[in-house]
Amino acid sequence: MFAGIVLPWRDGEHVLRAKSGKEFAALQTRYSYCGKILQGSYSDSLKERLKKTISHLQGLERFGGPLIPYIAAWRPGDNYIWYEYCGKDFRQILGVEASQLANVFRRQMVSRFVYRRDGNPVNVVKVTRDREQLDRMRPALRRMATRSGQTEAVYKLRLRGRPTWFKDVAKVEVFADDDIVLSSGSLIDVSGEMRLEEMLEETREELNLHKSKLEQLVAKRTQELHKSQLEVVSRLTQALVYRDDETGMHGKRLSDYSSILAMAMGFSKGAVWVLREAVPMHDVGKVGISDAILLKKGPLSDHEFETLKGHCQLGADLLQGGDSELLRVARVVALTHHERWDGSGYPLGLQGEKIPLAGRITALCDVFDALTSPRCYKSVWTFEQAISEIKRLRNIHFDPKLVDLFMANLGRVRKVYTTHMPWAGSEPAPGAPVVEQ
Repeated sequence: MFAGIVLPWRDGEHVLRAKSGKEFAALQTRYSYCGKILQGSYSDSLKERLKKTISHLQGLERFGGPLIPYIAAWRPGDNYIWYEYCGKDFRQILGVEASQLANVFRRQMVSRFVYRRDGNPVNVVKVTRDREQLDRMRPALRRMATRSGQTEAVYKLRLRGRPTWFKDVAKVEVFADDDIVLSSGSLIDVSGEMRLEEMLEETREELNLHKSKLEQLVAKRTQELHKSQLEVVSRLTQALVYRDDETGMHGKRLSDYSSILAMAMGFSKGAVWVLREAVPMHDVGKVGISDAILLKKGPLSDHEFETLKGHCQLGADLLQGGDSELLRVARVVALTHHERWDGSGYPLGLQGEKIPLAGRITALCDVFDALTSPRCYKSVWTFEQAISEIKRLRNIHFDPKLVDLFMANLGRVRKVYTTHMPWAGSEPAPGAPVVEQ
């Protein structure tokens, strides 16, 4: 890292060239040299490289600043590390002699962080390892540093009972002939930044916990809302069941048929649920129609039919004002399930896609179920006869796309039919085509 720095410390260079024991002692005193390479049987090129690097680092210290320089050394494949040189601030921070720095630094270490940039767009990932992991991985980490020629990490230490963070940036050089690796680098105290990061992380965890609790609360309240909405639906539809025992099963079958079409159209799970629960309310307005008309056997007079047609608007008025999605869809279904694709329906005379989709789905399913179940004004049609009638009314009464989907899912439709129709399989002869009143 500092090999490119040239500092004209001539006096320092003179001392580093000293060879005698007395001069070596002077070097130790003046430059805080604490290693063993300069007094060992190593190559002159390694020693000269080490001397020059020490001179550069010493110059940085004299220049001043937040950097704490050091030179670490180790043998490849050896787990032992020592310092050839370390700044006086390093010794003061750890409070020990230079010969003890490596062991004390390791003992005081809590964890090591590496920040990696991954993905596109770039995402910074923090990789953290604790001391036990580092003890196991240290040889592998040194091999990685040796291959890359550099290292950069943040160490968390506990000094005098308080956490302290140092960022470490170093250049790593291999001297194969001497079987030595030198790591020339510097430490800088980044405790302020890391404390802020930890505070932000704690805040983020608290926010996530708070978010999780809110989501659970919302889910609970939503479930309670669904329950209350279903109670409203149940009470309203139950009023019709009291007047007509078949109404309850009619609503159940309509829910199943409409769900088949909704899923075939790609509705979300939530949208399918809403439609399924809203459809049984399509005839809720019939609570306002007299039994004389509602339960009359045989055709209705024109006046009676006009009165019956009013159940659509009555149902919409009963469901008016609900702020839930379920009650809003139920109101649409009640109002528009007798509209026809060709515009000849009631009460609004809507045509084509101007008819809400929920109303179009309900209209098709309602007619199919009316044809295949007993009514006071008609006999039961077989499954095949009802299907033939639905096809005939394609593009007249029903949305042609919905008819096509209905036909494409006849297997599922038949399953609902045979499950809920006790008379399924009978072969009554139909009278004139009859669409539900």
